[in-house]
Amino acid sequence: MRSERLERLKLVFCAGSINGLQALNLVVRILNDFGFPPVFSLQGVEVDVATLEKKIQEKKSWPSGVVSNNFEFRFGTLPALGQCFLVVEEVRKFHCFDWDQAVSPFLGVEGFIQAWLADVEYEFWQNATDPLEYEYAGRSFANLPLKSNGLPAPLNQMEIDTSVNPGRVLLKQGYMAAIGSFMWLGDQFWERTGRDKLESLTSLRRGGVSIFECGSTVKVVASEKCFHDDLTADKQRVLRLALFGVS
Repeated sequence: MRSERLERLKLVFCAGSINGLQALNLVVRILNDFGFPPVFSLQGVEVDVATLEKKIQEKKSWPSGVVSNNFEFRFGTLPALGQCFLVVEEVRKFHCFDWDQAVSPFLGVEGFIQAWLADVEYEFWQNATDPLEYEYAGRSFANLPLKSNGLPAPLNQMEIDTSVNPGRVLLKQGYMAAIGSFMWLGDQFWERTGRDKLESLTSLRRGGVSIFECGSTVKVVASEKCFHDDLTADKQRVLRLALFGVS
């Protein structure tokens, strides 16, 4: 029997607009809002909030493997690209989990850029470039396009070409070129991408995408379920074209 599909929320902020401790405080707020105990496990060992705060203060970054109430949390910074991010990923499926409520506290961060909800497995394979990952998983890549990794010998090798995948995620200066069936876009998104907000939203509406504007944040709903296969490729390309100018 196929396991249930897990979902991942990724939030992107301007570099320096939120630090590790502030991100943790907002995560604790989310847990409290949902009535979950704010207790974490770190690499399988249970720790309280104070211990986790101390580790973040000591290392000036989040440790890996932070899990609470069947969600894994990851916070990181990409200073060269002018951004930082928080990932909230299901470890076990939560039915009817209110992602809107989970996103809400972060929309108030002054440097909020964007957030999107993705199917974990689908987004992984849309961005997997190493043929060994396919071999390990027993997946065929015989019909997938290949390209050189561009490195000189002996480091050169062929890799999966993901450049036309509708679900590809690209790191850009100040933002991420990524789409999801549910997206939240702040004022910083339009500034960072250089896209015309009115023009983009008009294009999305024409493409059958629902738009909800609340203050400075725009919520984009392209489907009631996360994209998880190529049957939604056309809808994904509508999003990419409107938001990033490329399909």
